Amino acid sequence: MRIIYFTTALEKEDYVAFCKNWRGSLNTTIQNLHNRLIRALALTHEVDVISVRPYSKKYCKLKKLDASITQEGKITWHYLEVKRRKLFRVNHTKRDAKKILLKMNLKDAIILTDTLNPYILKASTSLAEDFHLPIIGVCNNTPSGIHDTGKSYTTNLHSMADNLSGYITQTTNLNELFNKHNRANITIEGVLENKYNEEDVKKYGKYIFYYGNLEERFGVYDLIQAFIELNNPNINLVIAGYHANEEKMDKFSKFRNNIKYLGMISNDLMLSLENGSLFNINSRPYSEDFDRYLIPYNTLDYLNSKSLTVSVRNNILLKTFKDDALWLELGEKEELINVMNKALKMSEKEKEEIIKKANNDANKLYSMSVVNHKLILFLKQFLKQRE
Repeated sequence: MRIIYFTTALEKEDYVAFCKNWRGSLNTTIQNLHNRLIRALALTHEVDVISVRPYSKKYCKLKKLDASITQEGKITWHYLEVKRRKLFRVNHTKRDAKKILLKMNLKDAIILTDTLNPYILKASTSLAEDFHLPIIGVCNNTPSGIHDTGKSYTTNLHSMADNLSGYITQTTNLNELFNKHNRANITIEGVLENKYNEEDVKKYGKYIFYYGNLEERFGVYDLIQAFIELNNPNINLVIAGYHANEEKMDKFSKFRNNIKYLGMISNDLMLSLENGSLFNINSRPYSEDFDRYLIPYNTLDYLNSKSLTVSVRNNILLKTFKDDALWLELGEKEELINVMNKALKMSEKEKEEIIKKANNDANKLYSMSVVNHKLILFLKQFLKQRE
């Protein structure tokens, strides 16, 4: 079976280098989710990735993105050329991807595609039709959940994703949202990282770690205020992730010496910080919409770390990890203060028992080998249908 994966994601090291050419922050969540899924598939199968890298005239320092190829084990990363003018991107994406596909043996090929990028989705569905290949949508967010998009964007994507052969979704509710015709589907809540280069985090001292989206509505300033009122000068709060208003966050970190704002960081540093913290916290306030459709990716990573997890509840994760973390009900300030105090007062033995159970439970469901086994069985059914 040949797997062809259409995405905006890059190989890990290429992504780090690519980010250096941006004045603003890229969506590392999308990068990590697709990158890990690709590497999970590549544990047993060759994967050809057709990557349409994110591009913005306003934020990217490069005048254009040249085509190139990177080999990573069983993965071949085909980076398509991306030009400044949006008008030609759909046609150029299809044209350049078609040239790559024409060089392949497509007898037992299957296409996987990102469902949140219109250029990619239109090109991949068109090519699947041209080459008579099954095409599976990878759905890890709602179209309306993408920053700075409107109703027409949502309607357009749902229309293009309506006739895919099958769906890989992060939650069952995402499947209901995308899979209107009840076609073959599988739910994969997440994929755990299986390797990284450990970085030295001793300079941060004793710290609490938060990594995620830092928009105000996601509760980061409630976390900061709760930490300030915790009034423990011997402990640092280390915050990393995307923030549209970095000046506001910078003011907080300069105002309080024990608040460290790192901005966007590499996957290796993120995992190193998770493993070295007193505890990792997800303070995003509970919301029914988020809980219905999404899994907090940072909480899932935290559960696989060497540190204690503190998180606002997610009802899907609670079913499996009820005793594997300190769960908050809503994520309000007073609740945050109380749970941080509780975590800091726990004995090392208490924490070790919870961490060990969390690691075991997470890997039983979300290790790359487990995800590979589930996905390959799922994908093979589409090839049998063609025989």
